[in-house]
Amino acid sequence: MRMLIFIFTCFFLVIPCQANQADFNNNGKVNSVDFSIFAQAWRARDGELNWNPACDISDPNDDVINENDLLVLGDNWLWSQILLEIYSDGWGTLLDTITMNEEGKITFLIEEENPYSDPPQYYAYASREGYYTELYNFSGISTFWGIRCELTVDLDPTIAGKFNGVIFLTQPFFSDGYLANTDVNVVDIDTLEVVTQFRTDEQGRFAIELQPCNYYFEFYEFEGSGGYHLEPVEIQQQYQEFSFRCNHIMLKPNIYLYPQETTELDIQVVFPHGGQITTAIPDYNDGWHITVEPSGIIDGQFEYLFYESLQPDYGQYAAGWVVMQEELEDFFRNNMAQTGFNEKEIDDFIEYWVPRLTEYPCYAIYPQYNDKLNNMVKLEFSTQPANLIRLIYSVRGLQDDNISIQPPAIPPFVREGFTVVEWGVILK
Repeated sequence: MRMLIFIFTCFFLVIPCQANQADFNNNGKVNSVDFSIFAQAWRARDGELNWNPACDISDPNDDVINENDLLVLGDNWLWSQILLEIYSDGWGTLLDTITMNEEGKITFLIEEENPYSDPPQYYAYASREGYYTELYNFSGISTFWGIRCELTVDLDPTIAGKFNGVIFLTQPFFSDGYLANTDVNVVDIDTLEVVTQFRTDEQGRFAIELQPCNYYFEFYEFEGSGGYHLEPVEIQQQYQEFSFRCNHIMLKPNIYLYPQETTELDIQVVFPHGGQITTAIPDYNDGWHITVEPSGIIDGQFEYLFYESLQPDYGQYAAGWVVMQEELEDFFRNNMAQTGFNEKEIDDFIEYWVPRLTEYPCYAIYPQYNDKLNNMVKLEFSTQPANLIRLIYSVRGLQDDNISIQPPAIPPFVREGFTVVEWGVILK
């Protein structure tokens, strides 16, 4: 059986082996390190103390390290391997890393026990020194031997004398994409003045004059339709790649406020990576200017502040719970009580959200607490609350519960003094 597998693999698959004969240290590059190794063996003959057979790369080999070998080294100077990083489209996990010696078509097998889609879908980053990294989407064919995939790699070199970059928009689980055909402002991080502007091409690439420094990249994810980004970047070298999270809607956050006495408050919603409020009750305008009673009643009529917003999703997706649909109400009641919400706040959540989560047999639920939320949507108060608990559930529907997620730690919370609590949902 093992012999059959070996024969099948050799027949159908391109498996890169020896990278390059001039890559003496086998690190996927031909550069000054290899030249140093070659120099140590210069003029050596077979049997001499400094003889290194790896440097005898002339064709044919002539058992001496001389000009013939130097010509081969020169022909391969600054060569580098192509690195393919293969991800599951649907789970977002890194499945394999493959190297290629040169551009062209490659066929390979992927081992994935539970592909998200049928046929299985994947995406790959192809990178090579001196070239723009590219993103490829492709499907696989399930076979007895594994999932067979085929991909053709064709990379473009960067532009000498310019600062080159590629901007990717990423999301948990599903395929990343390019920030394509988009105008980007480069903003001074101290003065907030626009230093220069550029426009990405269809593959998110650009080449501009720009000095190393810290900046903001300012752009709209979907030009003309919102999706504002203000992303901090640090320019250090001639070529860099940037990965920014796609925008997602934060749905129906409710903010409950309990001052110890009737208080006038100004509340600002701040987006560290860009974003915008899409709706609010009462009207947000340049912020909420409200009067809150100890009972939580706002301006004599509202039980909570309501808003929805669009911002880059920099939440965590490593820890959470998998819950069957029929168990959602019990789960949310227990989980929110452990977090510190009271019965009224929990009932409001259950009444709104449980009837809306019926499309899938089960759900993966990833909690976003204060630390993660402050990186997406931050609340600023004219009078700082003594205690603040914020919990936005990122909820993803699943067809089955055969995935394993690390359970998160629930942060401690005490309802003492001026207390503010907030809940909401991001649907994935």
